[in-house]
Amino acid sequence: MKCDSCKVTIPIILIILLSMIIAYQFVEPAPPKEGSIATGRVGGGYHTFGLEYQKRLADEGFKLDIQATAGSIEVLKRLKSGEVSLGLVQGGTGNSVPNEGLQSLGSLFYEALWVFHRKNLPLEYLFELRGKRVAIGEEGSGTRPVAFQLLQDNQVTQDNTTFLALSSKEAAQQLMAGEIDAAFFVMSPTASIIPELLHNQGVDLMSFKRDLAYSSHYPFLTSVKLGEGMIDLENNIPQEDKILLATTASLVAREDLDPNLVYLFLMKMIEVHKTGGIFEKPGQFPSERFVEFSMNQDASYYLENGPSWLQRIFPFWVATTLDRLKILLIPLLAVMFPLLKGAFPLYQFGVRFKIFRWYSKLSEIDQKVKKLSDLSVIEKEIEQMKALQHEIIDQVSVPLSYMGEFYALRMHIQLVVDRLEERKMALAQTTE
Repeated sequence: MKCDSCKVTIPIILIILLSMIIAYQFVEPAPPKEGSIATGRVGGGYHTFGLEYQKRLADEGFKLDIQATAGSIEVLKRLKSGEVSLGLVQGGTGNSVPNEGLQSLGSLFYEALWVFHRKNLPLEYLFELRGKRVAIGEEGSGTRPVAFQLLQDNQVTQDNTTFLALSSKEAAQQLMAGEIDAAFFVMSPTASIIPELLHNQGVDLMSFKRDLAYSSHYPFLTSVKLGEGMIDLENNIPQEDKILLATTASLVAREDLDPNLVYLFLMKMIEVHKTGGIFEKPGQFPSERFVEFSMNQDASYYLENGPSWLQRIFPFWVATTLDRLKILLIPLLAVMFPLLKGAFPLYQFGVRFKIFRWYSKLSEIDQKVKKLSDLSVIEKEIEQMKALQHEIIDQVSVPLSYMGEFYALRMHIQLVVDRLEERKMALAQTTE
């Protein structure tokens, strides 16, 4: 029985394995377990978030290398050159470099445009900065193009004003020292520079009176409200409500980023940003809104539908492996089921063939019994039938469920032997 089943099951197993081996050639390679992200300077909001992403991705066995830069312009350049696969990019900088080959994975949080000025220099409108010393961000930063555009639209230009390319840290230090008149910063309120400037007695924060006008002219801008005491409730910082303009920080990736990594990054981005912040409502980010680059299709699907059922049930890398191997279901469905369906009839045929193949010879002898007239020939046929009986008993083995057919074969052989014996006796009597 064991041997009979092996003759059927072993070929089926081999066919299935061969089909799966062929199908495995079309399985996508495993996604890499390391990557790099470009952020802002060390200590800035972008870099702080980068460290949080790095920590959470490490829990999933993914190594994220953080590259600090001067700002969004440099981030975009590194993305274009392939030095990094991901970058945190400030809104309003998308047109600073050619953006072919780059896609957005979603906006992450608001970044307010902070315009700080000397307290003894009242400031209500940007055009009042003409003739002043203004820090508009260093080369390569995201602050610089936004500040430059807003100032230029208010007729504040390099011809009538001194623009200074200072880093955020340098601008804050010189402003607090009274060496410059105003400074632009585009950053999260979590950056250490913002509370430091808000607590400084010689510095004040401008509140935008024409916020709706700016947000209607610039799609990448919106207005946010910094309420009284929101930064420091005990010391009531700020001391009055401030209306600020804000861009959104987006996670931008190269378009050749592995789709599985898109899901991994978004999963961690959601963990970090879902609770919101000073300007963001819980669950507002990550979002497809306020992005300047075309959305990655996999990112759009994830943000709209959430994780797949595999990702909800299994750890990320297990779910990814199972998803990659789903192509192996094709040979299982296309080959295994038909084979298994036909295996039992094939097995039945194999067992019965052992029995029925003897009937052709048996039928041939049975049909010529009455025609036999030579005793020596009859004796020879009887000997062959008896030899056949012994051969079947010694060589044929069938499962218990087929023993009825086996014994029927032996009985039919004996019937032919009996007929031959009767024919022998009849001829012997005739001869006498």
